[in-house]
Amino acid sequence: MMKRQIAVIGLGRFGSTVAKTLSQLGETVIAIDDNEDKINEIKEFVTYA
Repeated sequence: MMKRQIAVIGLGRFGSTVAKTLSQLGETVIAIDDNEDKINEIKEFVTYA
């Protein structure tokens, strides 16, 4: 099975939880938000931020 690449747009309460969970499940996660603070909070958990 091919590894999926998933983009999560918006890193509020829901988006950040989705991004972390998908990453823990082994998916390639691209996290996108216009708030640099949100990006900095999530970057250690996802593949790309």
